[in-house]
Amino acid sequence: MSKNYYVILFKNITFAGIMVEEALKRNAVVSILDTDVEEQIFSAEFTARLEGLKLPATKLELLVKLLRKTIREYKKVNKIAAEKYEDLLRKTLDEYHKRRDALSADEATVTQNEAVTAIIDEATKQALDLLNALGEEKESFRGLGLSFEEKAFYDILLHLRDKYNFEYGEDKKVGALVVNEKCKALAKKIKELIDVQSTFTDWLNNSKIRADLNQKIFFCLYENGYPPQYNKEVFDQVMEQVENFKSCGES
Repeated sequence: MSKNYYVILFKNITFAGIMVEEALKRNAVVSILDTDVEEQIFSAEFTARLEGLKLPATKLELLVKLLRKTIREYKKVNKIAAEKYEDLLRKTLDEYHKRRDALSADEATVTQNEAVTAIIDEATKQALDLLNALGEEKESFRGLGLSFEEKAFYDILLHLRDKYNFEYGEDKKVGALVVNEKCKALAKKIKELIDVQSTFTDWLNNSKIRADLNQKIFFCLYENGYPPQYNKEVFDQVMEQVENFKSCGES
C-alpha cells in the first residue's frame, strides 16, 4: 500500500482518538454539572472529580457555571448575600478577561500559551476560593444560632444599618462571624410573622393577607426601633427581602 494510505490512516486514527477523548471529557463535565449543588458541590469528593478534568479552560468554565447556578439558587432565599458573591464573581471574570485581552498578538506561540495557562490557572484558583467562601457563607447560620431563612433577614438588617449609617445593637466578632444579638432577635421576629401568615391557605395569592403581613412587619420594625429614625428606604428594602423570600415559596 502507498505511503499516503498510511498517512491518511494514521490521521484518521488520531482524529478518532481525539474525538473519543473529547467525548469522555464532555461526559465528565455533564456528570459534574448534574451534581446536587445544594448538598455535594462543597464536598471533598466534588473537588476530586473537578481535579480529574485536565483541560484548564474546561475546568474554569465548569466552575463558573456551577458558581452562577449556586448563587442563583442562594439568591432565592438570601438576596443580599447572594448579590455579594455575584459581584465577586463578576470582578474575578473581569480581571480574567482583562488579562487575556492584554496578551500581545505577536508574542511567540509557546510564550503565549504559557501565559494563557497561567491566567486560566489563577482565575480557576480565585473561582475555587470563591466557591469555598460561598460554602462557608451558606453554613454560617449555624454559628449564629439562626435558621437558614432567618439568616437572610439578619443579613439585610446588618447591611441596611451599615448602608444608612445608624446604630443598632452591638457587633461582636466570633471567629469569622459578626454577631449582633438585637439583629438576631429582630430577624427571628420577622420570620415568625411570615410563618404565622403562611399557615393560611393560598396566602401568597391573597392580597389582603399579604397587605396585613406588610403592615405587621412595618410595626415590628417600628416597635423595635429599626431604624432609630423612620426611613422609608430602609423599610422598603427590608420588604424587598420579604417579597424575595415569599417568591421563593411560590417556586
